This record gives sequence, C-alpha cells and structure tokens, in this order.
Amino acid sequence: MVALHSPYFAGVRLRSIAGIWFRHALVLKHTWLPSITWYFVEPFVALMAIGLGIGALVDDVDGLPYAQFVTPGIIAGSAMFHAIFECSWGAFFRIQKGMYETTMTAPVSTRELAMGDISWAISRAVLTGFCIGAVAALLGWIDTISGVGVLFAAALIGMQFGALGLIFAALSPNVHILSLTFTVVATPLYFFSGAFFPISVLPDWVEPIAWAAPLTPAVHLARGFVTGDLMVTHLFSALYVLAITAVLFPIAAVLLHRRLVK
Repeated sequence: MVALHSPYFAGVRLRSIAGIWFRHALVLKHTWLPSITWYFVEPFVALMAIGLGIGALVDDVDGLPYAQFVTPGIIAGSAMFHAIFECSWGAFFRIQKGMYETTMTAPVSTRELAMGDISWAISRAVLTGFCIGAVAALLGWIDTISGVGVLFAAALIGMQFGALGLIFAALSPNVHILSLTFTVVATPLYFFSGAFFPISVLPDWVEPIAWAAPLTPAVHLARGFVTGDLMVTHLFSALYVLAITAVLFPIAAVLLHRRLVK
C-alpha cells in the first residue's frame, strides 16, 4: 500500500484517500441530474445575467469588457461555494449519520478522511470551473489556454475552502450554526473579493482587509490567467492560498479527529 512519508503526511495512505474520493464520485454518478443544476445551470444564469445584463450598462473595468472582467470572479466564487458546501454541510451530514465512523472501521484515519473529502472538494471546484469556463469560452470571454489556468486557480480554491469547510463541520453543534458558514463567511468573501468590481474602489480602510481575505488572491490569480498578464503578484497570490491551506488543514484534521474519536 502506497503511503506518504513526509513528516506532514506521515502514515497517510494514498489508497485510503482514493477510496474516499471514489465513494464521492459514485454518489455523484447516481445523483448527476439534480447535481448538474448547481454545477452548471445556476452559475450559467449568473454568468448571463451579470455578464450580459450588467455588462451592457457598465463600461470597461480595468481595461476589460465587464463580462470578461467578471467571468473569473464568478468561476472563483462558484468553486468556493462548491468546496465549502461539500466539506461543511456534506461533512456535517456524514458526521450526524455516522458515515465517518463506518468508514473508519476500514484502515482509514481521520487525516485520510479529511484529505479524501478535500480531494473531492477540489474535484467539485474544478468541475464547476470547467462548466462555467466552457460557456464563457463559447461566448468569447476566455480562451482555451486561459481556461486551463483558471482551473488551476479553482483547484487551489477547492483545497483552501475544503479545509475551511471541514473546520466548520467539526465545530458546529447544529445546522443553525453551520449555516453561518455561508451567511457570515462565504457570501461576504464572494462580494468583497474583487469578483464584481476592483478592490481599489473600496474605502481605504477596507481595501487591505479585502486583499487579505482568502478568496481575493484566488480571484486575482484567475483574472491574471484570463487576461494573460501574469506577474509576480499572481505567483504571490498562489503561494498565499497554499499558505492558508497549510494552516487550515492541520486544524481541520485535528478538529475532525476530536469530533469523531470520543
């Protein structure tokens, strides 16, 4: 059995992580019809309404047509919502139903559970990014090469917000507290991440807070791929997301272990 031997992943078995991922994939296979509404239809409507509707009223933003400016933001936001939903509501449901305990009767540790769930969150983020990107490409708002780069940004988002979602799932005593994941965290991050307008238009005291928020660097990175104007700031954005994930994942794994192992 293949294991990861770095100190950070000591004792983690890839086979166990893959098994958890495939379980999620099988669930999607049997629920693909309702799932496609969230993967494709909802972000498609947002893309059309904002890109075409508001875009007809707004001049170029930062030198880009508004539809092209907002597309990477919508992709990033959708990737965030998918990842955080999977690892907050999805994980909370699995905790309440005893599904994790059942899984752990096999040779699966809580760290492997966390990694398996986060790997699926990454897949969901990339899948919704692909669906939205395909529509945007057909409309001429992004090209194929840009789309590949945006999917990389979506994967980083999935990893980061998957870990954050697990933290909320492990800490939340009930669904009422868990709902704050979206109303207090995800929604404000989405609207103040630079997805719909440049961060520079915010008040001076808000701007540094917005730049420090975890979704903002991912939006910046995705937009860099769309425009093709990649700079060192985009590298720093990717590293910032990875650094946040490196902090969040151990916390998520420890909290999940405490929740499951009484």
